[in-house]
Amino acid sequence: MNDHVTPPGGDLDPLAAVAPVTRRVLVVANPIAGGFRYKALERYAARLDTLGVRVTVWLTRYAGNLTEIAEELDPGVDTLVVGGGDGSINEAVTGLLRRPHPAPALGVLPFGTANVLAHELALPFRPEAMADATVARRLAPLHLGRIGDRPFILMVSAGFDGDVVHAVEPAVKRRWGKLAYASAAVRLALAAQGRDVIVEADGVTRVCRLAVVTTAGFYGGPLAITRNTHVTRAGLRLVTLSDDRPGTLAGAALALARGRLDRHPAVTDVEVSAVRLGGAGVKLQIDGDKLAATDALITAEPRVLAVVTRP
Repeated sequence: MNDHVTPPGGDLDPLAAVAPVTRRVLVVANPIAGGFRYKALERYAARLDTLGVRVTVWLTRYAGNLTEIAEELDPGVDTLVVGGGDGSINEAVTGLLRRPHPAPALGVLPFGTANVLAHELALPFRPEAMADATVARRLAPLHLGRIGDRPFILMVSAGFDGDVVHAVEPAVKRRWGKLAYASAAVRLALAAQGRDVIVEADGVTRVCRLAVVTTAGFYGGPLAITRNTHVTRAGLRLVTLSDDRPGTLAGAALALARGRLDRHPAVTDVEVSAVRLGGAGVKLQIDGDKLAATDALITAEPRVLAVVTRP
């Protein structure tokens, strides 16, 4: 049974716009995603076939290929399933928003490093269970953000968080996964070379060392960065950390792991509608990938997609 939610701006309900039954699925997988497993892809497709669903599997060939595929998708495909991590899903969403036709339902087969969206939606990680969820077709609205003309599914952040993402090379990320990020975070924290992030949010200017503009409640996997939003709800939150001294970062990391980040004295968590992130030499990341420095406006994306969730 679908939970129908009308997106902001009076747009057509994305859940009403997609096919009510799963009949034709295109699975597009990123073979260089950190957790890519071809056998899991085969098991997912085989289960769909057993359930009577027509399924086609493609592998991406280069960065941006998923965006092209999503944009040019045959209107007869009722579900686009992304086999990859949050960065791959970002590529797919970018293409879906460019389509001249209504977007199909979006499914996720988690193959990435952190898989924040999969955790946020409580998706099953076993391929057969995800195939069952695809056919059960319980859909939810996926609310997005936008920085300039680029959409994001989870977050844009600047400061220490951006420094860590920029410090991890793709080959190291694929080999070591979350350990690559943890190692970079420790190294940068001890170096104590952070910079001020200038945040302009709804007419208020703040100075901090880490700023996260998020549509999601989770961060880095199954860790709660805020309890005040979720990707299936409209709106953005701004979470900031006032300083990045090693002790503060360690305390914030511990609070994040315990689900108590909102209780940390250096953390603020507020609702926002329009944000700019700036500061000399400040680095940004978007959905876990590097983002070139920009002071483009961050807002909620008015268009909403339909995403497959756990039955």
